[in-house]
Amino acid sequence: MAKKLSEHLMEVFSEQGSYEAFRNLSRDIVNNIELFDETGSRISKSDANEVLRATSLKILGLVPGFTKRELRRGLKNHGEEFFEMIEDEIDLRVEAGLLASEFFNEYVDNRNVARGDGIQFNVEDDTILVVEKVSGDHHDLIMQRLGQGEYYTIQTSAYAIKVGDDIEKFLMGYADWNRLIDACAAAFLREVQTSIYGAFVGATAELPSVFKGTGALSTTTKTQFDEVIENVSTANGNVPVIILGTQAALRKINALADVDWISASQKEEVAAMGRLGSYEGVALIEIPQRFKSKTDFTKLIDNNQLFIMPNTTDRFIKFVDEGETEVLEYTDKGDYMDDSRSYEVQRRMGVGIQLGRYFGNWQFT
Repeated sequence: MAKKLSEHLMEVFSEQGSYEAFRNLSRDIVNNIELFDETGSRISKSDANEVLRATSLKILGLVPGFTKRELRRGLKNHGEEFFEMIEDEIDLRVEAGLLASEFFNEYVDNRNVARGDGIQFNVEDDTILVVEKVSGDHHDLIMQRLGQGEYYTIQTSAYAIKVGDDIEKFLMGYADWNRLIDACAAAFLREVQTSIYGAFVGATAELPSVFKGTGALSTTTKTQFDEVIENVSTANGNVPVIILGTQAALRKINALADVDWISASQKEEVAAMGRLGSYEGVALIEIPQRFKSKTDFTKLIDNNQLFIMPNTTDRFIKFVDEGETEVLEYTDKGDYMDDSRSYEVQRRMGVGIQLGRYFGNWQFT
């Protein structure tokens, strides 16, 4: 086996079938492809869920009909091993969610490393590095200036998600494997996006004034808006630029549609999309809006900002995922009560913004 298993897991898989068979079945059900058991026989999705559930119970040292107290003890003793078994599937869902974002595809350099290894990034030009350090609920931006030829690493911190009753529902047969994986992946995806966008927005503080503009867009501010676009292109070797923003922010460019540059086809774009698809040849790219969490409906991205970016292959956002899991238990009524319990899964990740190229920012007022 490529992965070194604990003695407990080696015992489980000697009784429940091979480790690889479990991982393959888990991956297949997550990806909605044809399902087979360890003997190569085709099985239904329902049967596959029962196989995964039975193995999960075995990993946690539980039997059907377990109590909440027994579940608590099982997660305390073997929770980390359990989440190691589903880590790859969570990663796949997180990656798929990130790749669905044009913003992530264009600008995020995603690296996965083993715990403690670290990755060195090279600075080709004088640059500003903005690092988002995350610890618990505290987000601190660390600024440092780096010279050409220097190297740096991204400091990682613990990101935590609460999965709560999603584990219990799966183990008790009330939810399937996909729901458990999706619950974990969606929570991590929110954490990753929060940090990436937080560091990106924080980097605007380092921009010189020639790359910034403020005010409502109108015929009177169009010249200033166009100048910011031109300045970004000029500073980056006269490369084409694109404009990024949430759907609500991009719609504010519609205010410029009354001037004579807009074509009949672009008027049709506004009617179909609710916003322009391009502005005077500059592509408009939507940053997906997100709420901070399922219970906190604070919007993650500011709807009053546009970002004018050089259209290059430079992935200036550095995202490092150490990918190690740890399970912690929290309860509102004390360690020996069975109610109000949630389980926190932690991974270590870090985000840095390497500003080797200038970009522009327009702030609506």
